[in-house]
Amino acid sequence: MTRGAVEERASSPVGGAVAVLVAAAVWGTTGTATHFAPGVPAFVFGAVTFGLGGLVLAATSGRAAVRAVVGTGSRRWVLVGAVSLVVYAVAFYAALADAGVALGTTVAIGSSPVFAGLVEWMTDGRRVTGRWVVATLVSVAGMVVVTLARSEASGSGSLPLGLGAALVAGLTYATYSWAVARGMHVASRPVPVPVPVPTSLSVPLVGPPSGSASGTTSGAAAGRGVVGAVFGLAALPLVVLALVGGGDALTVAANWPVFVYLALVPTVLGHSLYAVGLRRVSASVATLLSLFEPVVAAVLAVLVVEEHLGAAGWSGIVLVVVGLALLALPLPRRRRGPARS
Repeated sequence: MTRGAVEERASSPVGGAVAVLVAAAVWGTTGTATHFAPGVPAFVFGAVTFGLGGLVLAATSGRAAVRAVVGTGSRRWVLVGAVSLVVYAVAFYAALADAGVALGTTVAIGSSPVFAGLVEWMTDGRRVTGRWVVATLVSVAGMVVVTLARSEASGSGSLPLGLGAALVAGLTYATYSWAVARGMHVASRPVPVPVPVPTSLSVPLVGPPSGSASGTTSGAAAGRGVVGAVFGLAALPLVVLALVGGGDALTVAANWPVFVYLALVPTVLGHSLYAVGLRRVSASVATLLSLFEPVVAAVLAVLVVEEHLGAAGWSGIVLVVVGLALLALPLPRRRRGPARS
């Protein structure tokens, strides 16, 4: 099988959905990993892992990330994505500290598909389907049940501030997804290359054709470049935040295997897969599919950390799976009636 055939197969709509689901599963390991670094403040986890992971993503993207930053079409989407990512990293962990892990996670992750649908409707004029609405309601309900079933601990700060931070996290995560999707679309457009034409023609031609290797940038490379640029720019303030606020947590050698894992697996691998998915599915669909994350987190908490989930928690998992299945299953084809004479 040729390389082009492999990329075409991997970039199918089904492949995009699978990539997002695998990314969500990888993100679901975050909570279990942090269990092995007790005493580290939540915002330090966010700053260190997003900071280190962002630098790795930027470095591995190479020139594609530079092109995404300097490109006139993709630059604004990279900046929007980077700002959204920085705000998300801070707001999400602030929500966990003030509102509690269960409630903060529920509001932040559960609100992101709703915000994504609103962002696409307000900016692109894309209306969500009734199927998406039903799948979102079922999946969010299940996520609320499974998350609240895991923990009854409240946060240590102001509940209104925690809920506000969680909503900001949900909005900025949706905005990040939308901006990256738009940036990859722009960066993947064919680059017209002028070719000599007869002087008798008044209209210039461009070439080579869009399918040729020299006239276009690989969609996969362009996608990696946009993600690398977004994370690279976001990493700069997050690394500073980690160095300033990390304190003793950064000097404990036992914490670094967890930091490195969180940076390389959930951040680098997870967001790379998420970018692959965003090439083929909309941001509203991708954020809905990412609700699979708390399901994986709950199962790992039971198997590894030995948490008790209970019947309510397992019923919540079933609801999430049913909601995602409603979105993933193909629609029945309508039969066309006989042609009228």
